[in-house]
Amino acid sequence: MTGKGQKAAKGFASLRKAPEFMGLILLLIVIILNIITQGAGFFSANNFSMIFSKNTPLILLTMAQSIVILTGNIDLSVGIQMSMVNVLAVMLPTYTGMPIWLAWIVGFLAAVVVSTLNGIIVGYLRIPPMLATYGMSYIIKGINVILMPEPQGSVPQAVWKFYDGTILGLPTTLYLLLIVLGVWTALKRYPAIKEIYALGGSEKNTYATGLDTVKITIRSYFICGIFVGLAGLCMTAMIASGNPISGDVMTLTSVAACLLGGVLISGGWGSMICGMLGALFLAFVTNTVSYLFIKLLPALIPGFQLSNFYQDLISEMIILLGLTLSVLASKKGRRRLKKLVTGKEEDSK
Repeated sequence: MTGKGQKAAKGFASLRKAPEFMGLILLLIVIILNIITQGAGFFSANNFSMIFSKNTPLILLTMAQSIVILTGNIDLSVGIQMSMVNVLAVMLPTYTGMPIWLAWIVGFLAAVVVSTLNGIIVGYLRIPPMLATYGMSYIIKGINVILMPEPQGSVPQAVWKFYDGTILGLPTTLYLLLIVLGVWTALKRYPAIKEIYALGGSEKNTYATGLDTVKITIRSYFICGIFVGLAGLCMTAMIASGNPISGDVMTLTSVAACLLGGVLISGGWGSMICGMLGALFLAFVTNTVSYLFIKLLPALIPGFQLSNFYQDLISEMIILLGLTLSVLASKKGRRRLKKLVTGKEEDSK
């Protein structure tokens, strides 16, 4: 084998051990399915612009969820927080005459504050994260509905046109995701992020080393809030109006996307890149199934028509299969890492 071949083999072997491996494989498979069903039309600028602009809020929300899951916690309020950002960004200019740009900043900061408060409740008060964040979701939902009893409002045309547009033939939202990805890659090198992995791996061992597990927990929720705020602003630009509860349904979807991408629900294994891969997998599954039943099969079979329930069934079956494979791969990878570090098999968690 040549030198290049050996490097390629070592690179693939290293990739197989990475948390992102299964999420990447699943994404490649579903992209191939899209190419098979759509042909050359899949590569059109309009198609990619639609996919990314429609799914960027979910991608960012999943990345937010993944940083919390890495610590062994969870946040069941991220979806409604995203709606809170949307409500504040749309309604503050109406109620107070606040400049639109300032209202968007306030909405973003509100998500950071609420997420940090979740971290304080979970970290200091030791309330189980599922219970604490589930309760917080109802508080936020109530505030949203008080401020905006029904979907309403609008955003400047220039904002949503820029969000849906392209730059050099590529979707604007793709550039945003690449920037976010670069930020995560840079942050991952710092001890503060490594401590998050340590907490997810074993809270007892992390505490024994002298690290402040409470501060690490709060830090993870703080970072989560930053990404939730970005997701809320993107959703505002996407729907070009306000909706007090539309983001709530994305909470559990973000958890599923994390698992699909390779994040282990018990913590300590995965990355924000895993969250991005999982969310993209969901986006491309929906895209290929919709195209298959709405355009391709009716064109091949005259009179073909199938209920949306069957489309949803097929989509969920594909997602369930992907979840199973990804979770099994994540557990295996984490056991391998634990054995490499300690020389012992990891206890079931």
